[in-house]
Amino acid sequence: MTERERTCDKLLLLVGSNPLPNYITALILKPKSIRLFYSPETEKVKKHLWEALTTGLSGAQLDETCIDDVTSAAKVRQAFGSITSDAHLHYTGGTKIMAAHARMAFRESGGKDEQASYLDERKGVLRFDDGYEMDLSKQRLRLTLGDVLALHAIKRISEDHLQPDGPAGEDAGIIAGAVLNDPSLAKRLYGIHRDEKNKRRSFEKAKADDVILDELVPGDLSVRRIPEAHWKRQAYENWLDFLGGGWLETWCSALVRQIVDGDEIAVGLECKLANGRQCEIDVALVRGHRLYVISCTTDTKTGLCKSKLFEVAMRARQLGGDLARSALVCLLHGSDAKGAFVDQLRNDVADVWDAPNTPQVFGLDELKEWAGIGGRPNMDSLRRWLDS
Repeated sequence: MTERERTCDKLLLLVGSNPLPNYITALILKPKSIRLFYSPETEKVKKHLWEALTTGLSGAQLDETCIDDVTSAAKVRQAFGSITSDAHLHYTGGTKIMAAHARMAFRESGGKDEQASYLDERKGVLRFDDGYEMDLSKQRLRLTLGDVLALHAIKRISEDHLQPDGPAGEDAGIIAGAVLNDPSLAKRLYGIHRDEKNKRRSFEKAKADDVILDELVPGDLSVRRIPEAHWKRQAYENWLDFLGGGWLETWCSALVRQIVDGDEIAVGLECKLANGRQCEIDVALVRGHRLYVISCTTDTKTGLCKSKLFEVAMRARQLGGDLARSALVCLLHGSDAKGAFVDQLRNDVADVWDAPNTPQVFGLDELKEWAGIGGRPNMDSLRRWLDS
């Protein structure tokens, strides 16, 4: 039996904290009807999943059952008392008690092993209880970044930080080459038009004291000075954001784009969370069933890099669970008595990150390899991570 032959008419889903595994399973099994079993604690997750399924499986009929106490085995079994033997139970979500007793009730109603499944996020497979497996990487899910964000009620505020009157991708490559040869340049670029308190000067003051970029960055940038005489305030702000670190996001995304070939890549994505808070995702993309999130920083302090690493790891796991991959791209370099700073950072996160998707760290040495500083460009380390 080929993988694409396993479908179902009726799908039963247990709603837990992360809706993505349920959504992926529904895309694979293509049911005609779906019933969501949820608790008061997961009602919001259920709502977001319902909305996503309505769009992603427009022909499926949706229904729901609320279990007011999922720690009660009796109430869980009661909720599944009316299910029929022709349904398919997917029990990845929900509490352990919910999953265990739902599975027992399903068996007692006549449900067969081939009609029950869970998504193994560590191995990236949909496992059926009869031993059959479906490799998620071989499924044509057409999952998008927008789908993942919608499942968590996250709204995009901006699509991309590159503006028509701002810097171009070629500028990022020029700056990357200069900074990777002289990492101290990143701090000088960040400091353009900042006062002694590290605050940006006003546009009016900047116009009276423009900075000649040719004296800082060797190469043919698209502008010669900051600000140019004809600029308006927004162009000035765009360029300061870019020189202050946005160039690393743009350059990194361009390298990713060379590897993934056609997948949507979001850069400098500003989002509004369901709780109203705002956040920014430096680089993000979806390949098949996996979400990849990259945080970029030009800071060289180990403490700040560690903070950025844990932040991106938590954000990726929040959105994609164990299916997600996260990484930090930074200029960290050097060592002390404990070893290389990059290795220390990797070891620190590995010690506390009990998951198959341990966050990756790419430091100055890897970035030089990607850019071909001292040799031919070599992006193998980035490619391995994107293939993980």
